[in-house]
Amino acid sequence: MKLKILILSSILLLAACENAPVRRTELLSQHPEWDAQTQKLVRAGYAVKGMNQKQVEAAWGKPCWSCTGTTKGDWGEAWEYPTQVIFFNNDGDVTRLEKK
Repeated sequence: MKLKILILSSILLLAACENAPVRRTELLSQHPEWDAQTQKLVRAGYAVKGMNQKQVEAAWGKPCWSCTGTTKGDWGEAWEYPTQVIFFNNDGDVTRLEKK
């Protein structure tokens, strides 16, 4: 019984750590150099062309690393999310977003 409670508590704690508003607030506090417009977009959960990878992670969270759309190549990198794939150039900036 104690093991079940420990496992359940651990799962709830991990789920809370990846809570979108908490993640956004934490990453925004770590990056005061981001301009006001970018901060506003991140708080609202938007990813847009020109953002860097850390800003996308703040807005949308980590991508699905086991998904086939999350890849890396000579051209840059693509991160797959449930509804879209975000493409980054070799400098780590968003070049385009594609709906799945």
